[in-house]
Amino acid sequence: MPVYIRKNVNFTPPSIDNFPLEDDEDYITDPDQLLDRLPQPYRMIDKVLSQWYDEVWQIIEKRENERLEESRRIRAPQYECSAQMESQGRACCVCDSVDGRYIFIGQPRGLSAVDVQTQEKVASWEEESVDIHYVKAYLIGVQVYLVVTIDDMGFARLLIFGGDKFYFVKILNEFQKGRGGAHRPIFSNPAHGEGGTKLIISKCEASRNGDYLGAMFENPETAEVWLEVYKLPRDAWLNELESVLTKKEEKSEEDQGTDTQAPTDQEAPTPQNEVEPPPAATQEESTGGEKHTPKLSPTSVVMKLKPPPSMSELRQKGNPASSIHSACQKVDSGEVIGTGVNHILTPNHKDMRKEVFAHLHDNLMEYLPKEEEAEPLEDVNFHFMTAGRLVPTGLEQQSQIEEEDDMKRLPTTIAVWWKGSTHVVHYSLLKQHKDFDVKPDLVWPYLSPVTSSAISDDTSLLAVGFENGNIIIWDRYLGIQRGIVNIMDRVKIVQLTFLDPNICPQNLDDYQPYRTKTSTYLLALCDNGALYIMMSGPGLELDPICITPPVESEDDIFTMVQPIPGMHDLLITVVKSGKVQIRDTLQGTVLCEPVLPKSHELMTPWDPVVAVGAMGQVLFLKGNNKDYGEEEGGDQSESAGALFMYQMKLFPTLDSYMSRRRDKVSQTVHAKIENRIEALMKERIAQQGLRKHRMQERWGNMKEEIWSILQYKDMAEKKADNRPEIHYKRVRNLSQTPGSMGWTPFFRN
Repeated sequence: MPVYIRKNVNFTPPSIDNFPLEDDEDYITDPDQLLDRLPQPYRMIDKVLSQWYDEVWQIIEKRENERLEESRRIRAPQYECSAQMESQGRACCVCDSVDGRYIFIGQPRGLSAVDVQTQEKVASWEEESVDIHYVKAYLIGVQVYLVVTIDDMGFARLLIFGGDKFYFVKILNEFQKGRGGAHRPIFSNPAHGEGGTKLIISKCEASRNGDYLGAMFENPETAEVWLEVYKLPRDAWLNELESVLTKKEEKSEEDQGTDTQAPTDQEAPTPQNEVEPPPAATQEESTGGEKHTPKLSPTSVVMKLKPPPSMSELRQKGNPASSIHSACQKVDSGEVIGTGVNHILTPNHKDMRKEVFAHLHDNLMEYLPKEEEAEPLEDVNFHFMTAGRLVPTGLEQQSQIEEEDDMKRLPTTIAVWWKGSTHVVHYSLLKQHKDFDVKPDLVWPYLSPVTSSAISDDTSLLAVGFENGNIIIWDRYLGIQRGIVNIMDRVKIVQLTFLDPNICPQNLDDYQPYRTKTSTYLLALCDNGALYIMMSGPGLELDPICITPPVESEDDIFTMVQPIPGMHDLLITVVKSGKVQIRDTLQGTVLCEPVLPKSHELMTPWDPVVAVGAMGQVLFLKGNNKDYGEEEGGDQSESAGALFMYQMKLFPTLDSYMSRRRDKVSQTVHAKIENRIEALMKERIAQQGLRKHRMQERWGNMKEEIWSILQYKDMAEKKADNRPEIHYKRVRNLSQTPGSMGWTPFFRN
């Protein structure tokens, strides 16, 4: 068979670079492709199983990496409790006294005071069907405390603890027991409600020294909230309690004198000579009930504040004036930025315009964006502040400004901001106000909603945190703004805390030998779990330092961040998982972890029951029994949990902090003219020896300086003599040069 072959055809082998790439779908490279593909529905089942397998493998790798990182991490030492107070197992809330002597424990059916050093119950106040869920103590005298409590029904009570005994003062939203043990309201004030409306107090706080008190009232039926501010007669209460205690001491001395009289006869004592047991009234009085309590001076209402209206309410609200003349009187001149309520548009006019707009654009109304319903203002925050230069009220009392004792400085202003509001309002406490007709003395408007605020112990510094991550610090004493700092964009400031200035370095200025300002640290907690600290002082910029990075898991979010009283260089933190940690404030490192017994767990980690007594020496934690089940009656027994005590001074990792010296540093610096002159004179006297030494050196260098001056003078004279003479004949006449003033017609000869 003939074969035809082309002539002049050269065979070129393929290049190595042009080889086709290996295909994963090729059955030669992948043995699994030798088999045919699975038919449906087995193909879908195989795909789902393969996806599940990949996801499970990723989870296993992630857990293995986390376990490896956890094993490499240096764990803080854990310390167990020193004592267990089983008798206080029903504690619902705990707070410490300001001086660290006692802790006040809120329990079902009452309140008790426990000595921190001996852990023994000193006094108790009991009442049926009262379950205390909030307790706060304020020091109003020498070992005399004002105790504010709120129970589970929303009733706020004021008690005074002094002389190892509780004295009941009053119920703010006062209810009385009627027939059959039922509560019926007594409203002496029309603002409290009508027709037996039950009011609830959700927040109740007093000033630092117990001179004023603020309570937030809620009406569940009408969903109205308002703030009431009370003036507390602190000095009158102290005088009345002192008189009561002196009478009791005299009576006890008389009783002891009668008891020491022995019978004259040698016979055994008769029943008439025996001491009779105390009557039932005194036994009831020892329990601290409301009966047999000395009559104390009543409180007085200073002002009542309503929350500001929301923007949607302002847009829908018209001028309620009855006539045009009265409406024009309420219209402002427009010189001040306000809420826009003072206009002449009546509600009927606005409703008519809405109807006309809806009729003209009926086919497009469904495409309009729906108005978002604003969240109700359910929370209020307020601070009682002393006199300062931001609000002039109270500055006329020079003794209040220069007073060094904080117990004698009375608050003159209250700063209020509501949840979701964009402004902080200042009201004077020294003016007479009518119900809900209070005009503010100072308003701070902001662009972002306020989320947190803090004030220093002497109320000289005020910090405000916002939803956009900004923080503003005001110096109220000097009336200036210390600075603005942005922590992080799109991060909400949740909590602000001023720390004690004794842990902050106090640098003096270069010129003044006396302090003009005090440097202090500000602690900020963000909603992403990050902790920042910044130093505010003279000539310093607010540079935030992150001591704890943002958390990745929700279990690691802080539910409590509180500096330890008396030792602000230590922080006690509680995370959502239930861990209690003690951290270094400036570095954020975990120093140790107080742990509960294995049979118990921390009670409500999102709202833990934690207190520190004895100025940072003793820690109290409330733990619940893991294996405990509620009884059939529903009453919580003492076996449900216990109050655990930790001796923090025995923790080895805190030895350096316990032995550290902390001098008292005043945050308010009031430099009088006498103090300034005295400081300048002391500095001059201290520099007298240095000045004498400098004068001797000056006189020693005088000859050399005079000789150098004479040399310079001789050199200058020689240069002047050697200077060449200038022959003016050789110089051309200036009037003949072009461009000179001689060529002008006004200067020709």
